[in-house]
Amino acid sequence: MVAFALDFLIIAAYILVLLGLGFGLNAVTGGIALFSSPLAVDLMAFVVLVVPVVLYFALQEGSSHQATWGKRRMKLMVVNRQGNRMRPWQTLFRSFLKFLPWQLAHTSVINMWLGNQATIFKVGALTAQGLVIIFIIGIWFNKKHQAPYDLAAGTYVVSTG
Repeated sequence: MVAFALDFLIIAAYILVLLGLGFGLNAVTGGIALFSSPLAVDLMAFVVLVVPVVLYFALQEGSSHQATWGKRRMKLMVVNRQGNRMRPWQTLFRSFLKFLPWQLAHTSVINMWLGNQATIFKVGALTAQGLVIIFIIGIWFNKKHQAPYDLAAGTYVVSTG
């Protein structure tokens, strides 16, 4: 959890850059709404925020370090069932599953924020939070401290020190 908190510093810095670019673009265009539909806003958030974060985790954990910056600071790395470097599909699959609740939350909150109060989006927001809780409980109660996304991808987070 501490490793993820450290990695979130990088994510937060990236979000601040995106916000700065967004405000700058808004100022330059005079506030013209580039994306008026919830689908367009969600797609933009997915492409410029979620995909780069998923790729950061997948590429870092699939690298020779087998760890993100936060995991390296905490002397952790991600391995496959045999204790070796993950295969490329495992890194992408693990990262996709790890951030699936984040995307579900984005989709739900963006739609509700833009006025769509359909029950599906309320359920989606609650489901996203529920998945995060399941992930945390899974890490605490699994003997090998595997999150559900680790179980699905056949991976483990192990100590290097």
